[in-house]
Amino acid sequence: MKLIFNAKALRPPITGVGNYTYHLLEQFLQGHNVDEVHCFSGSHWLTGTEQQRLTSALRSQQMRGSRGLDGALSRLRDAVSAVPGAQALFTTLMDKRFERGANAISGALYHETNYVLRPFAGPCVATVHDLSHINYPQYHADHLVEWLECNLPGSLQRADRVLTVSDVVRAQLIEHFNLAEEKVQTVYEGVEECYRPRSEAQTTVVLSSLGLRHKGYVLLSATLEPRKGIDVLLDAWCLLPAALRREFPLVLTGSGGWRNEALLRKISDLVAKGIVRHLGYVPVDVLAVLLSGAAVFSYPSVYEGFGLPVLDAMSSGTPVICRAGTSMEEFSQGACMLCDTGEAEELALRLDTLLNSESTRNEWAEKGLRQAAKFSWSRCAAQTAEVYRQIL
Repeated sequence: MKLIFNAKALRPPITGVGNYTYHLLEQFLQGHNVDEVHCFSGSHWLTGTEQQRLTSALRSQQMRGSRGLDGALSRLRDAVSAVPGAQALFTTLMDKRFERGANAISGALYHETNYVLRPFAGPCVATVHDLSHINYPQYHADHLVEWLECNLPGSLQRADRVLTVSDVVRAQLIEHFNLAEEKVQTVYEGVEECYRPRSEAQTTVVLSSLGLRHKGYVLLSATLEPRKGIDVLLDAWCLLPAALRREFPLVLTGSGGWRNEALLRKISDLVAKGIVRHLGYVPVDVLAVLLSGAAVFSYPSVYEGFGLPVLDAMSSGTPVICRAGTSMEEFSQGACMLCDTGEAEELALRLDTLLNSESTRNEWAEKGLRQAAKFSWSRCAAQTAEVYRQIL
């Protein structure tokens, strides 16, 4: 089987879609009946092995917290995008380059891991991670919403099969775009090996450097934007007894997102009052320790395509609180404590319940570990490759 990947999502900074693409690429290079992988980096072609080596080096830098190149490239892309017509011209030129190269690979299948297909005459698969631009357009940049509204419908029609990462997104896709049910298939994401339970001895060095103690804090790791429900968590936190907040400080990690000016002001006010700790961006190796060392992981996001931080926390042996009616409830299958509403009072009650009972925390942690063990990138790749075989 010959496979074509649009590897544009693997350019730094590598975020959710990029990690999804990387793990599939890594798995397919190890087997799953994939003989050749050809990657288009966004501007030029690489073999799958060349792309994997390049991305591995970039991810290693990112895991260690080296973000200088990421930031410089992001600023350069933003500057180019601000020039009227520049982005459209560049996209057109790269589409033509992709089309020529892809059509020259006989008998190949093209998997677009980032929503919108590029031009290609052969069989195509597209992964749609979420439809937040439809459900919550106010939380996104205008140009991103416009790009998806213009290009996603046609891409869905062209695709031989559409992959989603949860049944929640699958149902929305079928209903909103009037797609045939057999055309859309759910394949769950996996979890990285670095997210695992750690003992107090294994977390001491990192946590001590941050002024934290093992199983002595509440953690949220998320992009700092309104869709993540962070304001609800902050309000809930303020409702808890001061003594409980002192015993289990609330720790926030994550980079800035869209439309978050009011949220950042709120966080700054609470940090100044000593109610919240904000660590900002932390590298993956530190985040893995923070997840395993937390007493509770609270993730009150109102909408996620999958909700990988929840699975990472479950796999780390940490009890999780998240929202009912979401993809996170779907894949956790009763292994997370749920909030039925978006009210701060309910979240405060759930936090109070867990923080006041170590045995209850241990019970939910065990549930999470058992459920998280069902997910792997190997399984994700195997199920994705099966979709390829069905098409071919």
